[in-house]
Amino acid sequence: MKRRTFIKLLFIVVIIVGCGSATTKKIQTDVDSSNEEMQQVGGKDSETLKLTTMKLTDKQWLEVKSSYDKLVNAQDEIMSGDDYEGSLYINLSGVATSDDVSLGGMMLYYKLKQQGYQFLSDNEYIKRIKYVFGIDFNHSYALCNNKFKSYKDYIIALIPIPNVDGEDDILSKEFYPYRDHQYFFKKFNICTVQMPSALIIEMDKNTNVNNVTVSKDYFDYHWNNYVLNDNKASLVWLLSNGKEKELKDLLFCFGYDKDDKINELVLNDDNLAVIDKFVGRDVFGKLKIYEGILSFVERFSKENFSDYYVAASTFVEQIAYIPEHESEKQKVYPQMEGMTLKERHKMIAYVVNTLQPLYEKYNGQDGYGYLDKYGIGIVDCFWSAFFDDHELIKDIEANNCYNLPNLTKLIQKMKCDERLVNKQTRILEPWNWAPENYLPDIND
Repeated sequence: MKRRTFIKLLFIVVIIVGCGSATTKKIQTDVDSSNEEMQQVGGKDSETLKLTTMKLTDKQWLEVKSSYDKLVNAQDEIMSGDDYEGSLYINLSGVATSDDVSLGGMMLYYKLKQQGYQFLSDNEYIKRIKYVFGIDFNHSYALCNNKFKSYKDYIIALIPIPNVDGEDDILSKEFYPYRDHQYFFKKFNICTVQMPSALIIEMDKNTNVNNVTVSKDYFDYHWNNYVLNDNKASLVWLLSNGKEKELKDLLFCFGYDKDDKINELVLNDDNLAVIDKFVGRDVFGKLKIYEGILSFVERFSKENFSDYYVAASTFVEQIAYIPEHESEKQKVYPQMEGMTLKERHKMIAYVVNTLQPLYEKYNGQDGYGYLDKYGIGIVDCFWSAFFDDHELIKDIEANNCYNLPNLTKLIQKMKCDERLVNKQTRILEPWNWAPENYLPDIND
């Protein structure tokens, strides 16, 4: 009896401890939901996915078979050639055509349908593509860019590989079956990362339609279910199946900074440069400060956890203009190429707007700057930035602090501090004040 009582008590303690962590509970719920969803999906084709279930017409089957034979033969020749050398990317340019991709999109549509995917309506699809990818299908001018190709059945956003592809040759790299581009099929209201084609089917060259098996891979199901339906269980599946790169590319290639889990992935990736975690260019090449990342920094920086605060402060230090170090900075941080000083000022403004309240709340705690002995109340990285670049504050004031509330409050506070204002001109010049010359009133 005693042993049973002890086991019951232990079981109760485990339950109580488990319920004490909201984050753990949420993650487990997501995992359970993902597992349940996978069981539901698997139940629709527990044994196999047959091409015959797609009910292709004879004409469609012949087109698929012809496309499959052509692409397989081309792949075999490329992989056995002297120039292949185990490359990760098989270039089928000159062999594959837009019709091959259209056939692949059709097969993907039927495959998702068989797996129980819930398709969006036309209007919902267009809205979601704009929300995630920043691409407005209602305006054709949005696609007048050398990073897009538009065909009858789909639009492709060509994604360059850093330090490999130049702007001039990216257009020639459309037909790489195992390379990440974004394909949007408005005809079916779906999207996919890799080039769809008849290569997703499994058959020998002499088989007929009744013996063809379609790949049972669930990536496209969960990719569409997350990206288009915002299904968090599918997000968990993608993370659990090694798709972090594809998810992070939503931010790096399209500026999608609206999901905390992706923002967390990016901020915690030690292999990424700090500057890339806070600013980038969207698919149209427009410079963008990741406000979603900054919001994450603000919400998840705690008294005993300053990592995100430190990363954001380091970003300000990296892009701050220091005349004597500018040439070296441009070499170390090639991401700054093409950035104007005004753009850099705006980025600093946005980050300071995020960091200032954290500085005021946690100053003196580990990682949150030097202790503010003189009651100046200015976040350290901002002080360092405008000390060397006097145009920074001028730009901020000229743009009405970019309507950023915390930054506006800080500038107003600085203007009320006589130590930081030129007594003759009444202009804010905080760089002229030296802490070592200031003796605080002992009665303060």
